[in-house]
Amino acid sequence: MDTDNKRGLAGMLWLGLLLLLVALLAGCAVANRFYVPPDLETAEIQGTPAAPAAPDRLSLTTWNVGYAGMGAESDFFLDLGTQRRPLSGALVDRNLAMIQDTLAGLDSDLFLLQEAARPSWVTYRRDVLGGLVTALPGYAWTFGPDVNTRFVPPPFNVQVGNATFSRVPLASAERRGLPLEPTFELGLFRKGYRMHIVRIDADRAWVIVNIHLSTFDSAEDDVRGAQVAALMEFAQAEYARGNHVVIGGDWNLRLAAVDFPHTSDERFEFWVRDFPEDALPEGWRFAIDRSVPTVRGAHAPYVAGENFTHIIDGFLVSPNVRVASVAASNLGFEFTDHHPVRVELVAR
Repeated sequence: MDTDNKRGLAGMLWLGLLLLLVALLAGCAVANRFYVPPDLETAEIQGTPAAPAAPDRLSLTTWNVGYAGMGAESDFFLDLGTQRRPLSGALVDRNLAMIQDTLAGLDSDLFLLQEAARPSWVTYRRDVLGGLVTALPGYAWTFGPDVNTRFVPPPFNVQVGNATFSRVPLASAERRGLPLEPTFELGLFRKGYRMHIVRIDADRAWVIVNIHLSTFDSAEDDVRGAQVAALMEFAQAEYARGNHVVIGGDWNLRLAAVDFPHTSDERFEFWVRDFPEDALPEGWRFAIDRSVPTVRGAHAPYVAGENFTHIIDGFLVSPNVRVASVAASNLGFEFTDHHPVRVELVAR
């Protein structure tokens, strides 16, 4: 076969592969168009908790770990940056190791983590979720993806979501669907937002909800407003049953109007909105640390004093829960774009 024919055959093969990939991605878009998170599904609990019983006093930490790919050197294209994944697998390894060390020092009964990730193209096939499990021996855990590219073959598939860890025994775990955005990320998938719920069955029962709400909805769609309304409907029903309710996570809503100095252009804050105060029932309160920002602008790599910062991570507790203490860890956004928040709670 002469050179021109070989080149022509190679070109046809590449074209065939490209058409196959387009068909797979199109199939993914169609499949996800009709996919809505179930109203209620049981979640599998793995591992064995170390503590023998659930106390009246609980310590919890919430942290968006950014799939170990959002260190200070990173930006993100959906925030008007340029990067679609971390710059290298070595950075994922470094970030994950530092996340693991930090978790080990936070000493909490429960960890509510967001953006835990199974191996994928985005993490250079690193198992971030597995690394979190390794860092927390003696904890039972459950995981559910809110980003799940169905029907996309490896290495392009992605599973990123919420992981909840508990060293006290769990009675059950479940997921309940939250309102979804009307559009698809990159035209391929839509996040399956959920309440990730664990129940601690004790004399004073606890209901703990791990959340990561929408970021890029429009003011007209107001998906975040609908998600908050759904959360409060569930939470108040559980409180009416006598349970102690805690909702923790990445709200993607500003929980306190603290003016942290920065030099970012205001256009990069296009997604920032305040928590709707009228949605907060009487007696419910947020547990946040107003002295430490919990998220930084991801439109550019982090430089202290340049990127905007806000408080969007924390806990909402029912009236029968007392907040004994709350503190955010200021890590300088070195290896994630969020800071962990730890709270001590007491059942009334």
